[in-house]
Amino acid sequence: MNKRHAAAGGLVALLLALAAYWYWSPFLAVRELQKAAQAGDAVAFNAHVDYPKLRESLKLQLSGLLSQRLGAAPESSNPVAALGGLIGQRLITPMVDALVRPETVMAAMQNGRLGPPAAAPPAAPAPAPGDPAPPGAAPPGQTQKARWIIDRQGVDRMTAYVVDAARPDEPDSERLGLVFERSGFVDWKLTGVRLPSSAGGKP
Repeated sequence: MNKRHAAAGGLVALLLALAAYWYWSPFLAVRELQKAAQAGDAVAFNAHVDYPKLRESLKLQLSGLLSQRLGAAPESSNPVAALGGLIGQRLITPMVDALVRPETVMAAMQNGRLGPPAAAPPAAPAPAPGDPAPPGAAPPGQTQKARWIIDRQGVDRMTAYVVDAARPDEPDSERLGLVFERSGFVDWKLTGVRLPSSAGGKP
């Protein structure tokens, strides 16, 4: 009986551990991406990114933004807007291809901005001994990482929103969001992006 009880207890503990691992797997996925980005490990980073879906997500949002900007006047009465829309649509694909690259997406995970990796700023002078460090400053030799919050949408989808340290109370709609989808038991992949509403992006 004692062996049966021990076996049953071990099985329950294992199931609880698996359930906890499954529940926390989205947070672990974001953390793993941040660690890979920080280390510049493109192989580990790319294992968690579905680049075709990510490109398609950004194309749809940029196309919607372009249509919104040019849709104020009917195309038939505004040939300039129609020409601009045609040119803009043709430029979206190469622009997205330039944006959605491993180094660019890794930079977004580190600094919370989607765009070409910025050049490293000049090093600030070290504070004199005894002087307090500036608020929010990273420790010497380290770069400050973006902070992300997780919004789960069901069991197979989540969005990680970057939190601007200067505006911690802004709504999620004004934050850059990275969309993840579950593949398998605990494997999460980055499949989409949500641009801030101020940029004209749509969920």
